[in-house]
Amino acid sequence: MTSHKVNIAFFVFYIAVMTAFMIWQGVGITPDKYALILILGSLFIHKTRKFLIDWLPFLFILISYDFLRSLAPILNNRVHFQEMIDFDKWMFGQNPIIFLQNTFYKIRQIQWYDFVAILFYFLHFALPLGFGYILWLKSRAHFKKFANSLLILSYSAFFTYVIFPAAPPWLAAKEGYLPGVIKIIDLILKFFPEKLSLPSIYNNFNPNQVAAMPSLHAAYPLMVLFFAVGLFGKKGLFFIPYVLGCWVSLVYLGEHYVADIIVGAIYTVIVYYIVYLFSKNKIWYKTV
Repeated sequence: MTSHKVNIAFFVFYIAVMTAFMIWQGVGITPDKYALILILGSLFIHKTRKFLIDWLPFLFILISYDFLRSLAPILNNRVHFQEMIDFDKWMFGQNPIIFLQNTFYKIRQIQWYDFVAILFYFLHFALPLGFGYILWLKSRAHFKKFANSLLILSYSAFFTYVIFPAAPPWLAAKEGYLPGVIKIIDLILKFFPEKLSLPSIYNNFNPNQVAAMPSLHAAYPLMVLFFAVGLFGKKGLFFIPYVLGCWVSLVYLGEHYVADIIVGAIYTVIVYYIVYLFSKNKIWYKTV
């Protein structure tokens, strides 16, 4: 096994252990906290300087997006509730969130799949950043395309949040638009007590509760799948269960409508092919 493959194998093991440790200790997985994990990993393989050069601009712009996202409700406070409810009902004949929760959620009885759903939800930042690190170890050129794709995807979502603030299902239920939907994640998180509190700049951001469409929780995993297949071929199909599991979990937990996921997938396809075409024709700027 070459040293390059050893580095990738080491990092996959390292990031899996550290991610599990963060979840077990109740540490919120945010880009700033996760960057410290990645920097520590770069120390072990003696590539810290290259990591800082390639990753800091990307992480700075990504964190800036999250800051700007918190301003979206201030720019437009006309929140949309009904459109996504109507679309999901038109598509399935009934609301899929209510169907999944009525079928699988047991009041006061947390099931194993509840924890699996939460795990998929927690991996929102962890897996794209961890996968990006693997890309970076294998090909800096592919990493830069991946980083550009995530940034364009994120900022495209931000402008959509400004134009079309959309409430998630749990908020629609709270406001009386979708009775019967439970915010399951709050109930399950009681089983994940915060044992280790770490400072984060995200503590200073105002959360945007009406940034449901498009769903970046659905879009990021699909982008990972596209790049995994593009770089690793059939081996990249390994991420299909992750993508599908994430999408089903988002609906089951009452965090997103199917409509949000569909729009997130459409954004992902468009951004991926824009980056692919521009890079293929060498008409591309260097973001990172």
